[in-house]
Amino acid sequence: MKISQDIKNLAELLDSLQTQTTPTFVNLCARCGNDNNLMDSVVSNLQEAYGKKLGYQKLAGAAAALIKQELMISKNPVLLLIKDGEIRAVFGGIVAQYKLEQALENLSTSTQDF
Repeated sequence: MKISQDIKNLAELLDSLQTQTTPTFVNLCARCGNDNNLMDSVVSNLQEAYGKKLGYQKLAGAAAALIKQELMISKNPVLLLIKDGEIRAVFGGIVAQYKLEQALENLSTSTQDF
């Protein structure tokens, strides 16, 4: 599933992922750079392990900057873990793969369908 470029704020982002049955990482790429490439690699590694049970999308530009403001996050990059239209985890800055794995494990213990 591609995130529509028409998304302008956090409410629209969450609404667009409301019917998504699998967890999705959303990279808020207000300023895309090397940090985002590193996060792409880490999430790619996770996707190999989880397969189709894990989504990954990037949201760039002004919408990403606005959502970061709404969440009061100034770090780059920002990675959101969203399931059923709800933010389940927020990561700011470079994040180790094991932390993302822990968030997915916590998600699977709190819901039965992952």
